[in-house]
Amino acid sequence: MPRILLAGCGKIGTQLGLLMAQRGHQPVGLRRSRVAMPFICIQGDLSQPLADGLIREPIDYVVYTATPSEYSDAGYQSAYPAGVQHLLDALSGHAVKRFFFVSSTAVYHQNDGSWVDEDSATVPSRYNGVRVLEAETLLKRSAVPSTSIRFGGIYGAGRSRLLDKIRKGADAQASPPKYTNRIHQHDCVGVLAFLIECVESGKILDECYLGVDNNPVDEWTLYQWLAEKFKAPAPNPVAAGPDATQNKRCSNQRLTSLGYSFSFPDYRSGYAQ
Repeated sequence: MPRILLAGCGKIGTQLGLLMAQRGHQPVGLRRSRVAMPFICIQGDLSQPLADGLIREPIDYVVYTATPSEYSDAGYQSAYPAGVQHLLDALSGHAVKRFFFVSSTAVYHQNDGSWVDEDSATVPSRYNGVRVLEAETLLKRSAVPSTSIRFGGIYGAGRSRLLDKIRKGADAQASPPKYTNRIHQHDCVGVLAFLIECVESGKILDECYLGVDNNPVDEWTLYQWLAEKFKAPAPNPVAAGPDATQNKRCSNQRLTSLGYSFSFPDYRSGYAQ
């Protein structure tokens, strides 16, 4: 029975653990706080070196979904490069088949509306992208086989920030288009489970996959659609110059070519739930 260490083990990690348990795997959570969990959970703070012998049982897979305790450079440094290194140190001696790191599209610097994929340049200027990319690089240089999954904006049950904003009457950039890249949290879990099963079945994985749905959508179109669907005030168009940021459009072709099929392939299907 393959044992999966779920490092961080919040919403996505917990849902993944439950799903993999149904499939015959043994999930083991790792959290900084002691809370009741539906499966075995170890208490440990990834921002600090983990106690010797904390992870006693053999680990086959790691899924790193830890999040920063604060949204600052120090918080991201502690959660990502430092946290990943502390976990690698604690797993020394374990024959880990694959370390899955939940990364972010924040590693991309492109802001001209262009398409990006896993081979596109990554020169982030903001601390969040810088620190997450440092963690990716650390894993690539480690002796543990690893795959980073660069998720876009995650939405779904319990993630209401955007809808709260829409209901109050949101500002949105109408022109030039400012693209957004999203993924439903159900598909976040699905992608991670799919990649684990790929390794189990003998498939060779790449070091990186973009975890976004099939339809990058510009902010204005998205906000208009959400306002209409949820009977909220129409968005307010924000004046933007020709040099305004257009963000980027992320391609999921590598992931879908591997065989993953999205439960929610675009924002319309996702927000219909």
